[in-house]
Amino acid sequence: MYHVVIVALISVTTGLAIGTGFAALGQAPFTAVASGAAVAAFFFTAGMGAVAYVKRQA
Repeated sequence: MYHVVIVALISVTTGLAIGTGFAALGQAPFTAVASGAAVAAFFFTAGMGAVAYVKRQA
């Protein structure tokens, strides 16, 4: 269960960092938020896939 929390925290942190970075580089606020959300969704999906693979191997 804690794997989900760790993956969620990493994906949210990464999404916030990317969104803030895009906004700091001059991108429109709505587009920066959308980009950060897309990155968060990608990292969550990839992280959960990695967790499932590792659990299956154990």
